[in-house]
Amino acid sequence: MALVKFIHPVAEITGKLAKDDKVIHRTRNGVQEAYVIRYPYEGEPSEAQRQQRSRFYAINQQAKAIYADPVQRAEWETRWLAYTATKQYRKALEAYLAQQRAPQRIPYIPTPKLPKPPTTLYGFILSSLSKE
Repeated sequence: MALVKFIHPVAEITGKLAKDDKVIHRTRNGVQEAYVIRYPYEGEPSEAQRQQRSRFYAINQQAKAIYADPVQRAEWETRWLAYTATKQYRKALEAYLAQQRAPQRIPYIPTPKLPKPPTTLYGFILSSLSKE
């Protein structure tokens, strides 16, 4: 008698599959969705979008400056090593990785996804600066 194990070849798809594709894939509240943008907005961004984009640009430029300066980079590496040595960080990373590696249940039951903790120095700098 055969033993069948259901394994999905693709665990998750997000974004567009091609540059000009109008089908967008996303995950909301643990449920994978695909939707079509029929009439994309091609106007100017709103004021809130402009503020958010300029804030991200400023934080990114600040992180690049920190990364380029050896004194500041050494200080941030010390913070990064102290952060990654904590029990809280290890538990959050282990929980995130366990959730990513877990096979998808059949039937699919939506569960909220855990946020990914920063795994690189640059990501740690960006996330720390964005919280300030």
